[in-house]
Amino acid sequence: MSRVLLLLPQSEQLVDGNYLRFCNGLMARDHEIVLAFTDTLRLTASRVFASGWVPDRPLKPNQQVPALTAIPAGEFDLCWLFSLGKRESFLDKFQMLYSLGPRTRFVNSLDSIMHLKSKYFITSQPDLIRHPETHASTDPEHLLQIVETSSHAWVAKPPAGSLGRDVFVLKPGGPNNRAILQNLCGREEDQYTLLQQYVSEVTSGEKRVLFAGGKVIGQYRRTATGDHRTNLIQGATSTACDLSEAEAIYCRTIGQVLTSMGAGFVGIDLIYPWVIEFNVINPGGITTIDELTGVDLTNAVLDSLEI
Repeated sequence: MSRVLLLLPQSEQLVDGNYLRFCNGLMARDHEIVLAFTDTLRLTASRVFASGWVPDRPLKPNQQVPALTAIPAGEFDLCWLFSLGKRESFLDKFQMLYSLGPRTRFVNSLDSIMHLKSKYFITSQPDLIRHPETHASTDPEHLLQIVETSSHAWVAKPPAGSLGRDVFVLKPGGPNNRAILQNLCGREEDQYTLLQQYVSEVTSGEKRVLFAGGKVIGQYRRTATGDHRTNLIQGATSTACDLSEAEAIYCRTIGQVLTSMGAGFVGIDLIYPWVIEFNVINPGGITTIDELTGVDLTNAVLDSLEI
């Protein structure tokens, strides 16, 4: 039996999703589970604490969060990070988690989260991971010149964004290109903005592929409806799908990369052969695949992670 700390996004009610299902799955395996909120991490007398609680029964959607207590974060065998919390305090929280030392293992290592959460890592592995042409800068005029001197469309977005927020398609000559890039880079030009060549095949859908322990455990197709974004929270539709033989072979290589980085549970957005991004913080898919196929992958993930 292990002591496992789950670090969650701030909320007054629980929702059906990864942390709820994995918490219940781990409890069924007789692990001791503690839940706490990432944004409550703090340092007290040289020890790291978080505000959380010990569940005494399986979690249910819409359940109210009970009264919280101080949890010593360094006393766990395993930590599963389901939220980075507020962007402004990201570095402080990460440094506190690094200070927990070698006793605490992370489902996704802190190094893998640091590098895979952004879109930069993809560009450093061109022989292993194919990706659309990518640029990043805090200078909107530099990025604008790239767009306007090209012959194709681009996707502009924050390097470490999520949920499809602040994602735009820019075409050469577009009347709002400068304004969009200025907004993304910020008034002080202190925010990096990513330009990624638009992959036209996305109109046929993008596959979310889930990996656990370096192996593919499930996938589904996301297709944009209202606009260009394939995020389900932005109105995209989902359908069950399989991987082609070429995709399966490609994903085996990617799985080896993830394992080498200590990334245990990861989702990738794949428009073969292009990897659009990695999702190492709470990658969606478990509940979606259950809804589409009736298969709950919770235990398959825990088995693959050997928890």
